[in-house]
Amino acid sequence: MNTILIIVLVLALLGGAVYVGTKFFGLTKDEDNDGIPDVVEDKVAAAKSAVKKTTKEVKRRAKRVKEEAGDVVDAVKDAANQAGDIVDAVKGNPRKGRRPSRKGAPKSKGTVNRSQGGGSDYYTKKR
Repeated sequence: MNTILIIVLVLALLGGAVYVGTKFFGLTKDEDNDGIPDVVEDKVAAAKSAVKKTTKEVKRRAKRVKEEAGDVVDAVKDAANQAGDIVDAVKGNPRKGRRPSRKGAPKSKGTVNRSQGGGSDYYTKKR
């Protein structure tokens, strides 16, 4: 019991000596007199700044990962749909994909639209 009391008393004396040494004798520099040394305050401010920058970068990367994951999900869905077409092709079934577009004659600015009919047009009159 006496040993614990002696240990507590020694710790209290050490704590008091550190307090008096920092507060009254200026062992550590403390410009704003808040009891916290300026070196510690500077290190804490630097750590906060680093955490803020890191947090911003992590959020940016997480957003990009989410976008890419969505793209991968879409690609996997398309691949799953195409896998069924491969099985049908092996069985010999006809293709079910998009029909190829018909390529007609290119339209230029000087052509006349003859599909409307009914009008008195130079090209529709008989000669």
